[in-house]
Amino acid sequence: MTELIEKVFELAPHEGDFNTSVPHLSLFRRNSPTATPMPVIYQPSIYMVLLGSKAAYLGKERYQYDPMHYLVSCVPLPLEGQILQASEQRPYMAARISLETHMINELLMQMPDEQEASVTSIDAPSKDGTSSRGIYVSKMNSDIQHTLSRLLDCAHSTTKAHVLGQLALKELIYHIINAEHGSLLRAFACQDRQQYHIANVLQFINRHYASSMDIATLASKANMSESSFYHHFKAATNTSPIQYIKTVRLHAAKRKMVFEHHNATSAAYEVGYTSASQFSREYRRLFSVPPAQDARTASKV
Repeated sequence: MTELIEKVFELAPHEGDFNTSVPHLSLFRRNSPTATPMPVIYQPSIYMVLLGSKAAYLGKERYQYDPMHYLVSCVPLPLEGQILQASEQRPYMAARISLETHMINELLMQMPDEQEASVTSIDAPSKDGTSSRGIYVSKMNSDIQHTLSRLLDCAHSTTKAHVLGQLALKELIYHIINAEHGSLLRAFACQDRQQYHIANVLQFINRHYASSMDIATLASKANMSESSFYHHFKAATNTSPIQYIKTVRLHAAKRKMVFEHHNATSAAYEVGYTSASQFSREYRRLFSVPPAQDARTASKV
């Protein structure tokens, strides 16, 4: 692990976010913990902490990951994230590998027998739904550590990044889907599974959040009845479809105010709200500050 940390320090020499020359690989460095959990949308990714620790909250569920554990988000999920351990001497250091369905499917096609055996146990959600969540934490193993090390080596060279980096990335995903809880990640990539259809709906919502949506339309896209869709959707996300859409819209509005300098009213209508007062209430409930305050703060940056 010491060798891994040294490699990340070289690629992330100061506090901030760093894209690398390896496709899908980015790095994060923070010098202080987060005082309180912060709302954020986790995209489908593998999150690996090299130094420090972090927790993600999905409703009342807590997912903590550190150098001995990694987190996998199989689908886009509105969460609250909190860095628990970080300092200037020992900063929080993490790697993120973004995932796309085709990356997993390419591997599954090469091991069809294993694929079939791995997903049969999660066809139906458990009573509390946690067995079908689109997120999980798993123990780090030596295969994953060694492959991540080679992936970081590739980030130092553009040529290696696009040739050997692709091979190391494929090997890393192979180890992830064959590790503890990896069958869940497989299920969200298998076209004949309910989780796959829910994942497609979640991606649709994140692309078209400003459009008008109802349960019937979304259920139809998932090829499910409304009751079945609601059940599987909540099992994957721990929230209702309507609440999920609302949260995605509020995150999008915050991005528009912070990065595109929209005012609160403009951001509200851009993301699909028809009532500025309703937007303001729901924004404050999620982010603990009124949208106008975030808009004013962003305009001064």
